[in-house]
Amino acid sequence: MANAARPLSAGIAAIGVFALVPMAVAARTGGDHAGVFAATFGFCLFLAGLLRFTTQGVNMRMSRAGGVALVAGMWLVLPLLATPSLAIVSGLPPLAAWFEALSAFTATGLTALHQGPASLYVWLGLLQWAGGLLTVVSAVAVLAPAGLGGLPDRTPRGGAALDVVDLSAVLRETAPAYLAATAAALLLMMMSGESLYVAFTLATAVVSAGAHLPPEAQLALMLDAAPKWLMLPFLIWSATSVRWHRALLTRRINAAPEQMESLLIIGWWAVLGIVLGGLLFQADAFPALEAARDGLFTAASLISTSGIGPREGSYGSLPLGLVILVVLLGGGALSVAGGLKMLRLRAILLRLRGDLMRLVYPHLVQPSALEGGVGSTMRGIWAGAASLGLVFGLCVMALSPGLPSLEAALAAAAAVVTNTGPVYDAAGGGWPAISSLPAPSVLVAGIGMVAGRLEIIGLFVFIHLAVWRT
Repeated sequence: MANAARPLSAGIAAIGVFALVPMAVAARTGGDHAGVFAATFGFCLFLAGLLRFTTQGVNMRMSRAGGVALVAGMWLVLPLLATPSLAIVSGLPPLAAWFEALSAFTATGLTALHQGPASLYVWLGLLQWAGGLLTVVSAVAVLAPAGLGGLPDRTPRGGAALDVVDLSAVLRETAPAYLAATAAALLLMMMSGESLYVAFTLATAVVSAGAHLPPEAQLALMLDAAPKWLMLPFLIWSATSVRWHRALLTRRINAAPEQMESLLIIGWWAVLGIVLGGLLFQADAFPALEAARDGLFTAASLISTSGIGPREGSYGSLPLGLVILVVLLGGGALSVAGGLKMLRLRAILLRLRGDLMRLVYPHLVQPSALEGGVGSTMRGIWAGAASLGLVFGLCVMALSPGLPSLEAALAAAAAVVTNTGPVYDAAGGGWPAISSLPAPSVLVAGIGMVAGRLEIIGLFVFIHLAVWRT
C-alpha cells in the first residue's frame, strides 16, 4: 500500500489543482459556488500532503499486480473527491452526483444534467480530460506490461520481471502530445468563432473521447458545420494508439508497430462513415453533403467511443444494433477509446483463418504474425474478449429492472462497458437517466464504467487481488 500511496497522492493533488479553474470561473461569472471549489482544492491538497509525507523515504518499487491495484484505486477514489462539489453545484443527490463524477472521469458521458452554471461544465470538462490522460498512462505503464487482454507491450525490459514501467516516465512521454492536441483543438475552435467556454468544453471532450458538454456547445454543433469538421481529425486521433502518435510526431511512421491497426481504423471509419451517411440521408432527407458530413462525424465519434452526436436525435435515425456493435468494437489499443479494440478483433480473425488453413493443409507452416499471436498473448486476447462479453451480459441483467425495455438495457450496458454514454442518453426518447435507477443498478453501472477503463479484465484482476492477496 505504501508503494501506491505516492502516485495516488499525486492524482489527488492534481484534482485539487484542477478545482482552481472552476473556482476562478465561478468568481468571474458572479456565481456563489467559488467557495465550494476552494474547499475541494484545500481538502485535496491536505489529503495529498498527508499521503506524501507519511510515505517519505519508502522504496517505491512496485509490482505489476500492485500497479493494477493502484490504477483501479485511482479510478475509484479520485471521482469521490469531486462528488461533494458536484452535488452542491448541480443539486443532485449524493449517489447521482457520485455517478456523474465517475461518468465524467471515465469519459463516459452518461449524465442527468441538462443545464447548469459554466463552472459546473468546466469542472466536468477537466475531470473527463484528466480521465483521458489517466487512461493512456495506465494502459502504457501498467495494463500493457501486465499483459492484460493481450495489449501490446512495447516497453524496454530491465529490472525485475514483475516491475511496472515508471509512471512518471510514461506521463512525461505521453502528456506533451495530449496537451498539444488539446491546445490545437481549443485554438481551432476559437478561430472558427466559438467562445472560449464552448471551445474549452469541446476540446476537452474530443481529446479525451468524452461527451460532457454544456447546452451551448451542443447548440454550436447543431447549428454550425465548422466545429464538426474541426473535431473530426481529433476524434480519429483519439481512436488510435499513442505509440502511433509518437511515431508520427518523430517521423518514424514506418517503424511504428501499431501502423497496421491505425490504418485499419482509418479505413473502417471511412467505410462506416459512408454507410451511416447513407442511412441518415435516407431517414432524415438531409442534403447529401450534410448527410455525408454527419455520417463521417458520427462514425469517428462512435469508433473513438466518445459518442457525441452531430445533432439532436441523430442516433434515433440509425439502427441501434449497428450502433451497439460499433462501440463494442471501439478503437485502437493504447488509446482513450474503449471497447474490444481493433487489435483484438484482427488477432482473433487471423487466428481463425490460421486454424481453418490447418484443417485444409495440416502440415502448413505459417508465420506467427499471420496467426494473430501465440502463447500468452493470444490467451490474453481471448480472455479480454470473453471478459467484455461477460461484463456486458451482467450489466444488461443488472440494469434491466429499472429500464422500460430490453432495447434500453442493451443500449445502457453498451454505453457503460464501452464508456460511450450518448449511445444511451441520445438513442432513447424518454429513457430514464442511469443515475435515477435503483441504487444497486447505479453501483453496477459505476463498476462497469471503471471496468471499461481497466480493459475489462483488469477489474477481475483487481477483485482477485482484493480476495487472494498472495
